[in-house]
Amino acid sequence: MSNPVQPLKEIFLKSVEAVQPQRLIRNQVKVTDRHLVVKGDAYELRKPCYLVGFGKAVLGMATEIEAVLRDDLQRGVVVVPSGIFENYRKPCSSKLQYMEGGENNLPDLNAQEGAAVIKELVEKLTEEDLLIVLISGGGSALLPLPVPPIKLEEKLDVVKAMARRGASIRELNCLRKQISLLKGGGLAEVAYPCRTISLVLSDIVGDPLDFIASAPTVPNRDPPGSAIQVLKKYCLYEAIPDSLRRVLEDGSQVSRNMELVVNEEYRHVRNYIIGSNYLNLKLVFIRCVVAGNNTIAAEAAKEEAINRGFQSVIVSTEIDGDVNRISKIYARMACNLAAVITDPGRRDKARVFLEGAASELRAGKRFVAEVLDMDYSRPLCLIFAGEPTVVVSGSGKGGRNQQLALAFSVEVNNLGIKSADISFLSCGTDGMDGPTDAAGAVGTSDLVGKALAENINPVGYLSNNDSYGFYEKYNGGRNLIRIGHTGTNVMDIHVMIITPKTQ
Repeated sequence: MSNPVQPLKEIFLKSVEAVQPQRLIRNQVKVTDRHLVVKGDAYELRKPCYLVGFGKAVLGMATEIEAVLRDDLQRGVVVVPSGIFENYRKPCSSKLQYMEGGENNLPDLNAQEGAAVIKELVEKLTEEDLLIVLISGGGSALLPLPVPPIKLEEKLDVVKAMARRGASIRELNCLRKQISLLKGGGLAEVAYPCRTISLVLSDIVGDPLDFIASAPTVPNRDPPGSAIQVLKKYCLYEAIPDSLRRVLEDGSQVSRNMELVVNEEYRHVRNYIIGSNYLNLKLVFIRCVVAGNNTIAAEAAKEEAINRGFQSVIVSTEIDGDVNRISKIYARMACNLAAVITDPGRRDKARVFLEGAASELRAGKRFVAEVLDMDYSRPLCLIFAGEPTVVVSGSGKGGRNQQLALAFSVEVNNLGIKSADISFLSCGTDGMDGPTDAAGAVGTSDLVGKALAENINPVGYLSNNDSYGFYEKYNGGRNLIRIGHTGTNVMDIHVMIITPKTQ
């Protein structure tokens, strides 16, 4: 197999380029006749407005907003990931204060300090003021302000324990919203009655506004006791600190939030999704506008693949669930399609599998016909997007994308595909996969054999959740995708290339 890393990396980079937040802001936010116009909706600029932001993509969003507002911006506080200024020049601004935090994608004291500064700024605003809130994926780790007497370390330990047991992002956010001052609508409550506009770049499948970055500007409709039920589901409730138990059993955070919803006191807030999957209007008092999303990222990847001579199709942009399950589905998909290369009569059998996989992967059945109608003498490129999860049972280092790429390689090897070379990339569009310096990695159908020849056992690394350790050693580390912080975040991109060996 020729070097598969570079074409996969270039396809991935095109997907990231398509969802840069500067472009999204530039296309949707204007100042006209003393009004701030967001996708056609006008807000009077009675005096210079304020800005706060938190997330992996808000650096680009903030610099573009500052360029749009100019003298109509009074002051702002933006919390960005630690290390982002290694990739991007720190803006010279007299109006915006940039604070770094959340090292290794985890809330820390620096992020907590940033959250406190945001709260201090926002709680002084009045109904004559206008507040712009920039939110993107990773925002939850950059806005940690636990409800007293909970300490940040206590909150972090519980969230880590949930993640290790495979809790979904929705379940993690259910807890975060109920033990945080600024999440679950907390920031909107602090800002009341200030007119508040939030611009959101979604990183969650389905774009639920009440979960993105733990919903700081959206009312929390989770019923009292829901976080307790999640903790009990993962057998963690009895082990949590007394401080968390007191806050959760008190339930005052949730009760007050529900009272505000009933009294329509969230009417001062408008939330716009500037990067998402689809228009979501389920929440009252919320107005959403769609402009760009992981679908756009997937489309850009598809276009680049076609430009490189591949036949390409987007399978699904709603991939979620355990990476082990996803890797098995992907590997069997590769196996079924590779079988058609040597025996076109296998199309009907492949169709049966693909129709079942479409349901598992939340894909439309249209892709089945698209894939089976392709010319199997030429390479195929399948695009997926979403955000799977990992159940951590080992002590190694890695992230869901590296784990998926390695698991896929092992599964494909076990299936013994002979008619095609299979290569697969799994990367996070934010450039960071777990507590590592890589966005993800590339796996191949011959990876296991080559690794064993290097005296590296991929199965052992996989079972220890040490995918990063494996990829650092394998092939001189060249299968790791290291691109640094990208300044955006619309979940993960997966790219599978199936190349007939008959070429």
